[in-house]
Amino acid sequence: MTLPPFVDTHAHLGDPQFDADRDAVFARAEAAGVRRVVEIADHPDEWDRAIAIARARPGSARCTLGLHPYYADLFDERFLLKLRAALDAAPEAVGIGEIGLDYAKAEVAHDVQRRAFAAVAAAGRDWGVPLVIHCRDAYQDLVPMLRELFPAGPRSGPWGVIHCFTGTPEDAEACASLGFLLGADGPVTYKKNDALREAFRRAGPGAAVLETDSPYLPPQSSRGKRNEPSAIREIAERLAEVWGLTVEEVARRTSANAAALYRWP
Repeated sequence: MTLPPFVDTHAHLGDPQFDADRDAVFARAEAAGVRRVVEIADHPDEWDRAIAIARARPGSARCTLGLHPYYADLFDERFLLKLRAALDAAPEAVGIGEIGLDYAKAEVAHDVQRRAFAAVAAAGRDWGVPLVIHCRDAYQDLVPMLRELFPAGPRSGPWGVIHCFTGTPEDAEACASLGFLLGADGPVTYKKNDALREAFRRAGPGAAVLETDSPYLPPQSSRGKRNEPSAIREIAERLAEVWGLTVEEVARRTSANAAALYRWP
């Protein structure tokens, strides 16, 4: 049986690791049933490259433009003007991200991260542009901030996605209830991640999208290797077990969620 097409909603194919074979990576994705890829640019210096990658592949790629919490100290009021102008000039840019909070590795002070995230998230809310949110060891701050920023829940489609969701089952339920999707990446396939699988079980297939975060976070069968979008199926197979669904149904539901997230029919 031919699977419904998969969507990799989060990849970094502009990374130099793909300079030698980027077209082949897209071809392998297509062969594996991944018909759409969203390229993520998490620093302003990467925006033009992400737009170029998406523009060169109008049928299969889009991009998002953001400011990773690693770089949150670059935020100022001019940033929002630059972001708005870039989004207006590039129809290929369908979201804002990555943005967010990282208390595990980012060297930027937590309060600086929070200020930058709140300002950019509020702008995305007001502009009607979906958000790609990075959160690492910071759900204790992220969830209350989302409640404050998005008190009424979703208006038309999801507000955004919690990229590579790694929170608790309770965090998953909270984020989903506020109108955010949860990104499922390679870690959901790791042998010891039963709590993460429980989080996705509770949130259900209506609140999930598939991601690879390529070239990072390869699934269990290829840990230690460069990741790429063709690995999506392994993530879908693990979630099929979690939800008691067929892989075909996981592909159908998560791709529908991705289309709603990025307004990409």
